[in-house]
Amino acid sequence: MHKSLPLLSNLLLIGILTTGLNAKPMDTSKGNTDRAVDADHTRLVEARKRVNEIPEVLSAQQQAKADHAQLVKVSADYKQARTRSSASNDAYRKIFDEQLNKLDPEAAKISAKERQAFRDKMVKAREAKKADGKKVGALDSDEDDDRAEEES
Repeated sequence: MHKSLPLLSNLLLIGILTTGLNAKPMDTSKGNTDRAVDADHTRLVEARKRVNEIPEVLSAQQQAKADHAQLVKVSADYKQARTRSSASNDAYRKIFDEQLNKLDPEAAKISAKERQAFRDKMVKAREAKKADGKKVGALDSDEDDDRAEEES
């Protein structure tokens, strides 16, 4: 058992017990306004209960719950599929690179150089996007013309 565990548990217990002492006492001077708010709130709660008992609302609520449950399931399946896909892609790249290196070592070096150039290009594009706050990349000439018209 750790030496500081009894000390921590005592401090936690003291904190819990003294929290109630620091709480602000209820202000009962408002009186009538609280009753009006409570009456309005009670009315709202009762109206919500009655609306939730209507068959049309009840079926819509059940459908929303079912759709949400399906969304959660599909999301979990998507995450698993993405993980499997990533692992498969990594295995493919590893095997491909090994075989390319065996078949033609010069081609493997060229491939590695091209990949690094692509990574560098993407890093620069991300940095430019963050700096500008705009989309960076190849734009159609129509988009360039539209932007030029908007700026003038």
